[in-house]
Amino acid sequence: MIGAATRSRLFELRRDRGAARRSAELLDRKREVLLREISRRQRLLETIRTVTAARYLEAHRLLRIARVELGMRGVEAAALAQPPRFTLTESNRSVMGVRIPELDATVQPYRAFYGAAATTESLDEAGAAFQTLLPDVVALAQEEIAVARLSMAMRKTTKLCNALQKVVLPRIEQEIRAIVDGIEEDERDDAVRRRVTMGRGR
Repeated sequence: MIGAATRSRLFELRRDRGAARRSAELLDRKREVLLREISRRQRLLETIRTVTAARYLEAHRLLRIARVELGMRGVEAAALAQPPRFTLTESNRSVMGVRIPELDATVQPYRAFYGAAATTESLDEAGAAFQTLLPDVVALAQEEIAVARLSMAMRKTTKLCNALQKVVLPRIEQEIRAIVDGIEEDERDDAVRRRVTMGRGR
């Protein structure tokens, strides 16, 4: 006979099924939000990458001119004399539980600290070009980190959602069906026994 313990197990399974369904729905919604955010940031990343690449090529072109005019040693000596003139700050924001860094580069106007007598205008132009490139590089790094972290979270969320939908829920449903079938069979047996008992009593 199916006892109270079995009916209690059936109640637990139905409760677990409800919780698993709600969790799967939440994960599915999280996946949709992450997908939209990844798509948005990938478009932004491509725009920043294109702009940064063009500005880098121009800065590198100016640097090549300076190398021709001053030689490699002259350029390296000037670079060593040039202190960093920017500050980098980091904060964080959360997107569906994913920690995304927000980087901010404050770049001071370019000023040559090396001796003017031993350098050329092309070196000043190259230095200024690389200095103004810094915010673009920082923005590029920020979006690359964001896309990488969001993509990792997307993979984990998809994996969990699939596990719930394709493994956990079917297993719970199967166990519920087995218990329900057992209860129904037990009830049929009880009904047959009652009819037999009543027939004998007449």
